[in-house]
Amino acid sequence: MINIVMPIYNGIDFIKESVDSVLNQTFQNWVLIIGINGHLENSDVYKTAKKMENDKRIRVYDMHDIKGKSNALNEMMKYCEYDWISILDVDDIWLPNKLEKQLPYMETYDVIGTKCKYFGDLQAVPNIPVLNISNENFFASNPIINSSSMIKKELCYWKQENEGVEDYDMWIRLWKQHKQFYNINEILVLHRIHRSSAFNANGNNNNVKKLLQDHMKTI
Repeated sequence: MINIVMPIYNGIDFIKESVDSVLNQTFQNWVLIIGINGHLENSDVYKTAKKMENDKRIRVYDMHDIKGKSNALNEMMKYCEYDWISILDVDDIWLPNKLEKQLPYMETYDVIGTKCKYFGDLQAVPNIPVLNISNENFFASNPIINSSSMIKKELCYWKQENEGVEDYDMWIRLWKQHKQFYNINEILVLHRIHRSSAFNANGNNNNVKKLLQDHMKTI
């Protein structure tokens, strides 16, 4: 069984496409946890998400008093019953065999990603390292596409102080702990680029720079 977590603050307009890409997975042993933070229970965002509960494996939780994506993700771990976590941002889409392709690597690796393709306001395939990337230089660039990641639950913890680059921070922390990373050399995720996406967030480059500087101090 796989826990899939989808924290939502922005991007509710894309939820049906994203959830449909989970429903269409060739591997069907999953539970999808959707956490709505920053919106009250009577909000349109929450009500739209609740409509997705037409499958018993999909569960929507009210987290209106939780601030920030990192805190929301940490809170969502309380609802995850199984040993592996997959992250899917609401504006992204999985190809049908995404989970199935990752399963064979679970016995050997701690974090398993895949290649992705950008769509929306930018059409491109980002250049990331593939296969066993455990010995790559994680300071060179973020090597794991967030919506492609499958992680051992016991390793999952996001730091609020690194909001916006919380995923990159976790990868570096785990890399420094000598955890094992693998990227499947195949595009299995479509990552949407749009004006409100984190990819285009103001100050993101400064956040990355500060993150790397802080981690360099503890090598």
